[in-house]
Amino acid sequence: MRDKVKGKLLNLLCCSGLMGLSLTGHAQSLMDVYQKARTQDNLYGAARRALEASLEKLPQARAGFLPNVSVVANKNHQAGEGWFSSNGYSGAPSVSRDVRSWNWTTQITQPVIRWNNWAAYGQADAQVTQAKEQFVLAEQELIVRTAQVYFDVQVAMQSVQVAEAQLQAINEQLTLAQRTYEVGMGTITDVHEAKAKQALNLAQRVTAMNDLTTKQAELEKLIGEYVDLPPMQLTKSLPALDATQLNDWLTVAMQKNPQIRIQQAALIVAEKEVSKSMAAHAPTLDIVANRAGSYSSGSLSSPADLSTQTLSHQRGVQLTIPLFAGGATQSKVRESVALEEKAKEELTGAKRNTSSQVRQSFAGLMNGQAQVEALEAAVEASQNSVESNKIGFKVGTRINPDVLNAEQQLYTAMRDLSKARVDAVMQSLKLKATTGSLDGDDLVVLEKLMQPVQPGTSKPEAQASR
Repeated sequence: MRDKVKGKLLNLLCCSGLMGLSLTGHAQSLMDVYQKARTQDNLYGAARRALEASLEKLPQARAGFLPNVSVVANKNHQAGEGWFSSNGYSGAPSVSRDVRSWNWTTQITQPVIRWNNWAAYGQADAQVTQAKEQFVLAEQELIVRTAQVYFDVQVAMQSVQVAEAQLQAINEQLTLAQRTYEVGMGTITDVHEAKAKQALNLAQRVTAMNDLTTKQAELEKLIGEYVDLPPMQLTKSLPALDATQLNDWLTVAMQKNPQIRIQQAALIVAEKEVSKSMAAHAPTLDIVANRAGSYSSGSLSSPADLSTQTLSHQRGVQLTIPLFAGGATQSKVRESVALEEKAKEELTGAKRNTSSQVRQSFAGLMNGQAQVEALEAAVEASQNSVESNKIGFKVGTRINPDVLNAEQQLYTAMRDLSKARVDAVMQSLKLKATTGSLDGDDLVVLEKLMQPVQPGTSKPEAQASR
């Protein structure tokens, strides 16, 4: 009786663990989590702000072709005393002076020939393109991170459910082993085996609960709040790939991969920087027009108040020919050329990394699909093995450890199948991300491949469905 009560208490603890994790938050689907991440993830938010800032580079560069208008004005007041004498007599009386003056100048400068402005405009255009591709990359990474965190929580919840189902089965076998031993039809070894497996499974359940807590924390960090995910499982796999499709993926990735496009834009930026540096040697031509006015009521050095007022204007062209800047211009050219070569090397590296990522993701997806098929067969076979061992135990051809081992094998296969399906899906998302074609619709497709699982239960039939 004490063992029965112990088993019920263990089951109650298992169920209360998942219930405790569901006390806050609301049920969220994969798309719900993704939409929250789009508005609350700090990395994605920073990428959006970086794009907004980079879009201002074009107006800034365009300003180099437009007129530059400035107004300078000032007003002065001077007060003092002066001594004035026609014969140089130093004892002349002092005279208080109070002088007021003001002046203003308005100038308009219209650039006509400034080669560095054209290079700066081309550079700004490339920088905007680079920023847009960086934002595309941030979107791709957000989708992958969201799916990874979401499925990590799902796998962790399923691991807890498997541990609980296994513990329940072990408790039943322990009870049966004790009954058969009490009536003389079993051995004490069967009882000890069941107790040992019960203790081991308790430890495994604690590990699974800790892992679930960790994965929940990662999800909370992504969206900025705790949410309660309904237990879901992938019951189907994505359409299988053909090994001959690898070259097609590589071709598309080389054309549309965000990292490659970012480095291509960075190379253009570096090339335009070389042009800007070399343009510092070239003359500039501007049209300049200004209008000025001034007034003065007199001066401290004048014995009489003779006010003056002038109004003038000027129009013309201004030619500037750089001759020597201490070697700074030549140094700047050498620096920009070196940075251009660096950008070329980084572009080559991006292409190589993309090729490697495509091959790894493609191989991971192919192997994952094969593993899923093998584990689906393993789950089905393990389920049949459990039923056979239970029948054999009843008729005396199998002993209790045989049943426990068969159940252990079944639950392990179920857990591995769930993880293999998730791994295959993640490889598929990463493969699409290498071509820059990953978007929210891919998550909608994944939702259609999932089915809900009742908390605290484990259904081999659902796990084994294809």
